[in-house]
Amino acid sequence: MAGKRSSTRCTGSPGSEGMTLSGKRVLVTRSAEQAEELAARIRRAGGVPVLFPTIRLVPPEDSGALDREIGRLSSFDWILFTSANAARFFCERSARLGLSSWPAGVRAASVGPGTTRELGSRGVPVRLTAERHTGEGLFEALKAHGIAGKRFLLPRAEEGRETLPELLAREGGEVVAVVAYRNGLADRDDAVAEEIVACPPDLCTFASPSAFRNLFVLLGEEKAREMLGKSRIAVIGEVTARAVEKRDFRVDIVPETYTLKGMLDAASAYFERH
Repeated sequence: MAGKRSSTRCTGSPGSEGMTLSGKRVLVTRSAEQAEELAARIRRAGGVPVLFPTIRLVPPEDSGALDREIGRLSSFDWILFTSANAARFFCERSARLGLSSWPAGVRAASVGPGTTRELGSRGVPVRLTAERHTGEGLFEALKAHGIAGKRFLLPRAEEGRETLPELLAREGGEVVAVVAYRNGLADRDDAVAEEIVACPPDLCTFASPSAFRNLFVLLGEEKAREMLGKSRIAVIGEVTARAVEKRDFRVDIVPETYTLKGMLDAASAYFERH
């Protein structure tokens, strides 16, 4: 694994007494329009968010496959949404193509409450929300409604997990996965870049492989490696964990539940143990 970790830390703002991330500086690499939710959770836990977006969310380079499936939405039994981002981009594209109302007989399923809220705000009735907020959890929720012989549309990120499609196909479902959005490269914030290199955060968080890889583009390979070698690394999901490990870094924190809350709860437990 890359580099020995230094115990040196810059001083953050003091957290409130008893807060689980008290005084910890936490790097937030989410896109600018999404960073505040995680930043607010970090503050409530007594931590100090350091905002350095490494990605920006953009439509797919070619929307042809997505447009085609939106055009025959009524042929599906279920539309599955595994993130609020997928819900947002799918609904925005549908509206642009003139889809004014949700087709009768087509049911929407959501991976968790955040995604359900996003769909609700866009007028999409959600029939099913998974209790366990992972692809596996959504699969378990769908089993009660029957999978064999059903058609499922899965709008997702360009680097989506294959677990849910594989599980559904194994049970006799037909799955069509289409790219609804992708993670582009964010603009570099020079001031924050200098800060995190000179003063590595206590914890670096990544919610996608692109967020991790883009850090090296924005900081440069050597500086990114030096900074990460002095921090702890938390990720959401096994795909992101593999991307980190592929560059020979250790993943310190992977939550059981793939949500922002799950990641921060796991981070709090980690720092309590260490």
